[in-house]
Amino acid sequence: MVIKEFLDMNLNPIIFFLIFLNSSYIMAQEQPVTFYNDSEPVSELNSVADESALLLSKNSPLLIYSRTHNRTTSSSIFMPTDIWIAEGTSTRSLDLDSKSIHTAIGFLNRNQSFVYSSLREKGAGYETQLIIADWKEGDLANMRNFEIKYFTNKSAYFNAAISLDEKHMVMSMEANVTMGVEDLYISHVQENGEWSPPMSLGYGINTRGQEITPFLAHDNKTLFFATNGREGFGSFDIYYAERLDNTWQKWSDPVNLGPKINTSGAEKSFSFLDGNSIAYYTSNTNSDGYGDIRSIRIDSDLKYAKDTLTKPQVTEVSLNQKVILVLNAESEKMVTGVFNIKADSLSLRVENPFIWKASRFSDLELSINIDGFMNVSQLLPSSRWIEEDTIKILVEPLTVGNSIKLKDVLFYKGTDKMIEGSKRSLNLLVNVLKSNPLLKIELRGHTDNVGNPKLNQILSEDRVEIVKKYLIQAGIVPNRLSGKGLGGSQPLNKDSSEASRSLNRRVEFLVIEN
Repeated sequence: MVIKEFLDMNLNPIIFFLIFLNSSYIMAQEQPVTFYNDSEPVSELNSVADESALLLSKNSPLLIYSRTHNRTTSSSIFMPTDIWIAEGTSTRSLDLDSKSIHTAIGFLNRNQSFVYSSLREKGAGYETQLIIADWKEGDLANMRNFEIKYFTNKSAYFNAAISLDEKHMVMSMEANVTMGVEDLYISHVQENGEWSPPMSLGYGINTRGQEITPFLAHDNKTLFFATNGREGFGSFDIYYAERLDNTWQKWSDPVNLGPKINTSGAEKSFSFLDGNSIAYYTSNTNSDGYGDIRSIRIDSDLKYAKDTLTKPQVTEVSLNQKVILVLNAESEKMVTGVFNIKADSLSLRVENPFIWKASRFSDLELSINIDGFMNVSQLLPSSRWIEEDTIKILVEPLTVGNSIKLKDVLFYKGTDKMIEGSKRSLNLLVNVLKSNPLLKIELRGHTDNVGNPKLNQILSEDRVEIVKKYLIQAGIVPNRLSGKGLGGSQPLNKDSSEASRSLNRRVEFLVIEN
């Protein structure tokens, strides 16, 4: 079926309740879309390359997507992509440079301007440039920089989407202040035409894993995104959440779209248009290449909403005061030392306690490296400053006999494969071991108590070996490391809920010598 037929198709309204047999996916709120039949590949668009980053447009029935053009090895990190346009039965790529990862973001100025990103290697890192161009019947002209104040992306990945009313941009990137690897951020167009600095969507959405391919539905409240930081069917699953207020940091609990969409593989880039009965997404399950475009019939009761422009922030004369206090986790006494803080526009090394005076408090990232204590890297979202004037951060002492949990070392369920964001936490341990040459530790792996105890025991041992191997490759001498798996014999929480079981799947280390 051709693209125009997909986008123009409409179904008669059907109302019914959809109940998942799997209790992990029973939804408290009404699902924003209802799925009919099974999804199917859009064969005329798929190739042996990787199709990704979908964008639907009413600018005539268009489906815009990215496709890798030199995927020679599946293990390569940096894969340049072209932007492709599908209209009717024809497809073609835009004329862009061949050394960058190009991703479509959306349209502005009543579909007369096209915004996209260009990400390329620069030195030992990466550089992301946002570009706006005049849209001339599918060709680009007058390309220039698209400015967002304090925009920073340190990752080899970037993806974003502009809302249908052209007032909001949701971005997936690794900014200066981040909770995991790639987090989701929001920027709003203001009355003066400028776009506001990116602001994290907060703990309700972001995890220590990766949040990618955001899509804001036409009601400006329902957000769809893919993540590997939550319990799901596969590596990346697609979720949705509803915005609860205008802070853009309070959300309903994210809900998995379920087995009609998500598989044991990776699903990303879910999107659909207001008034159309077809949704699109990508999946690498049963695909021609790495990722293929798929379509599925849907029905949605979401209503179009147009937000008002956001007034630009005006600096206030009066200053408010907040306090960050670092405490010993055992004694809860204040620790003497200094630590680093990062916000959108500042990076400082400060003494404990830190008194922050400002007219407006933004997201803040703490990097705590104090002698005799485990390193800490923690995000304090701006929403937390609304509720608390003093925030206490507990740091674990490196005393013999103390057992310290590696909070963010996470594994895909039932495997010894670490979720991507886990290496950030392991690097904290690497730094501690290098800063304390007499420190010796015993790694301890734990699983939940579901399943075969013997297999859980083996799995916990395998996870310890994976962590141990990572530390040795980072330069830690093997005789400073020992380890053992404990299976599900020492749960932190005996509650049978999935949330409690996930806390039991962990890696800790015991201080043996120091």
